[in-house]
Amino acid sequence: MAAKTPTFSESSQALEEIVERFRSESLPLEEALTLFEDGVGHIKVCQTKLNEARGKVEELVKTLQEDGESVTRPFEV
Repeated sequence: MAAKTPTFSESSQALEEIVERFRSESLPLEEALTLFEDGVGHIKVCQTKLNEARGKVEELVKTLQEDGESVTRPFEV
């Protein structure tokens, strides 16, 4: 059975917890590396979710009409 992909909020929260552990604890190297690896995985999830949302926003804006023409506006950060 495949693991469920976390939501953006879940990954964001996990990242906050990982950062807090790095700030507040002196971690053994092995544990720090494991946490870092987990953090990278959560960053990838967040990036994927943000890119999906960006694509949806661009598609929605594309369907809007302005003077009878479809317009596409890039997502600005």
